[in-house]
Amino acid sequence: MEEKKISEQESLELITRMINQTKKDLSVGNGDSFLMWGYLSAAISLAVIVMLLATNDPRFAWLYMAIPIAGFTASGIKTYKAKRKSHVASTYASNTINKVWAIISAVFAVYAISCLLHFGEVRSWNGMFLLGMLLPGIGTYTTGVILKEKSIQMCGLLGVVIGTGPLRDFVCGEQVISIMQMGHMVLSFVITLIIPAHILNFKAKKQQY
Repeated sequence: MEEKKISEQESLELITRMINQTKKDLSVGNGDSFLMWGYLSAAISLAVIVMLLATNDPRFAWLYMAIPIAGFTASGIKTYKAKRKSHVASTYASNTINKVWAIISAVFAVYAISCLLHFGEVRSWNGMFLLGMLLPGIGTYTTGVILKEKSIQMCGLLGVVIGTGPLRDFVCGEQVISIMQMGHMVLSFVITLIIPAHILNFKAKKQQY
């Protein structure tokens, strides 16, 4: 049987349809995850800053642990419900994006476990702070590349740029995370997670009309 060949134009149209479908998937499903992680991370980070300024008690920094606990719990429940309701096959692009963020989540988890196993080494938690500043930006930039969205790529790059300041301080021997650096992390969450999600939702709604 002779295989059907597709033209270059048809191939480009197929790729474009897959990318558009992925954008719709992100706005309806994973795009909401961007918003959830972004608002959750920013809100808890702001709460830590307020409590530290009000009490000067460094133990309130443990509130940061609420981000992965609440985030992964909510994401797990949401993913489970989505799989039960949806019968639409995922695209290659959406699967690739999911794998990118799965790797980033795995890095966070492995490093957190390592810090817990070396509980007495308080400075090791600074590395967790740096990961929170850099990895979301990398993930967002990669997502923008896959979706061919320049605005998403720019948000990711800006997030990485913001994270280079604390990285420099850490390499130079800074042992304490400052309130200003914590504020930079809140800004990073807004740029790398919240704004890209709203961009995806806005463009997906425009495609529906």
